[in-house]
Amino acid sequence: MKWIDTSIGMWFLALLSLNIFDILITTPAWEANPVTLYLWGKIGIFLSASLKIGLVLLLGGLCQLARMVATPTEWALSRKVLKGILVVLVAFYAFVGVWNTIILGLATF
Repeated sequence: MKWIDTSIGMWFLALLSLNIFDILITTPAWEANPVTLYLWGKIGIFLSASLKIGLVLLLGGLCQLARMVATPTEWALSRKVLKGILVVLVAFYAFVGVWNTIILGLATF
C-alpha cells in the first residue's frame, strides 16, 4: 500500500471542523472536563467556544508563519512536527466528537 502524503492544510481544516463540531454537540449537563466547566463558569460558554476556535486558528497561523520563515531544510522537519501535532489533535477531537455524540444519543432516550 502506498502512503499518501497529506498536507498540513488538510489536517488543519479537519481539526477546525472537528473543533466546531465538538462545540456544537457538547451537552453542558454531561460535561466531565473540570477545566471546561471552570472556563464556562468564569467566562461563559460562548466566550469559551470562541477562545477554543481562536486557539485553533492561532495554531494555523503559526503553521503558516513557520512555513514562511523556515528554509527548505528546516521546513522538512518543521512540517513533520507540525503535522504530528495536528494528527494527534484531530484524533483527540474525533474521539471527543464520537463520545459526545454517544452521550447526546443516550441523553435523548
